[in-house]
Amino acid sequence: MQFDGSLLVPTLRRSLDMATAMPGTVLVAWLATTVTGVASDVAFDRMGDVASFVLIVYGILITYVQVWITREAFEQVGVAPALPLANSLSVYLQGLLIGLGILLGLVLLILPGFYVFARWYLASALLVRDGGGRRAAMQRSWEMLAAHWPAALGVGLILGVLSVAPLVVGEVAPTLAVEYGFGWLVATNLVAAAGIVGGYLAAVSLLLNIEQPAHTLQEIFG
Repeated sequence: MQFDGSLLVPTLRRSLDMATAMPGTVLVAWLATTVTGVASDVAFDRMGDVASFVLIVYGILITYVQVWITREAFEQVGVAPALPLANSLSVYLQGLLIGLGILLGLVLLILPGFYVFARWYLASALLVRDGGGRRAAMQRSWEMLAAHWPAALGVGLILGVLSVAPLVVGEVAPTLAVEYGFGWLVATNLVAAAGIVGGYLAAVSLLLNIEQPAHTLQEIFG
């Protein structure tokens, strides 16, 4: 088994470059993710009997944001994405398949869940860019990350920690939510949204880093 984590730092750097190259798009995606998160949290608290429905709606709405900003990121570097925004549900269903695979890896220990997560890290970006079906994109991601999966895992964990950090803080200091109320809810979702949107850009950045020479991307971003 090959191990190559050399693209970890370049991918994070390129994600930042990508964000600064289209600040308006990133801002809209960040705010949309935040608003969706706040709305789902409020609905979850007030509609506990239909919590699963709230999670499904949240997942679908976030997937539309994911597909939109992923398409914008590819277009920023001159790549025409094949998957239209209207077909975002295909990415959502792919996410369910990936989540199930990760869960099975964690529970059954057939393959470590984090390893499965890393090997499928590019699946959504590949589906948006190339179309061609969910399983084909997952297979392509698995092949592309045979050597670079440590970089995918590192990027995913770093941005994932940012996404879940507010939840951890809330568990450690639950009085903060009581003391600051709705303001705390908004603040935590702003932080989490930064990690989520950053993850979408990182997937595109890692894909480009694997496929395109570094000097080509430097010319694009200056």
